[in-house]
Amino acid sequence: MNLRELAKKDAALTIEGSQAGNTLCTLSDGASEWQVPMILSDIGYELDTDGNRVAGRTCWATYIADRVKDDKEAVRTPRKGWTLAWTDIEGKEQRMFVLFCEPDKTIGWNRLFMTVRLEK
Repeated sequence: MNLRELAKKDAALTIEGSQAGNTLCTLSDGASEWQVPMILSDIGYELDTDGNRVAGRTCWATYIADRVKDDKEAVRTPRKGWTLAWTDIEGKEQRMFVLFCEPDKTIGWNRLFMTVRLEK
């Protein structure tokens, strides 16, 4: 096993392993849905240039890319406007829109950046 294959295997274990603390999310393009384990980060405050806390929200999720496939088994990469839903640690359902996706073709994961509202 080469280093890249080992990194891909480790990434899958980190994101999807039973001890990973991941979240089962529903990713949708509007026509299809996928139940995918992901690592999520949903931060409710940001810092300004002086280090002061300001209202803001930064939310991203990472998952193994080949868990989202179409009917022909081709891997799908989420695009702006797709939705991601999950239940947070307080038991509340969260739903956000994908702004963009950063695919990592070396290890085989996707990182999504999301927003509460999608501006046209």
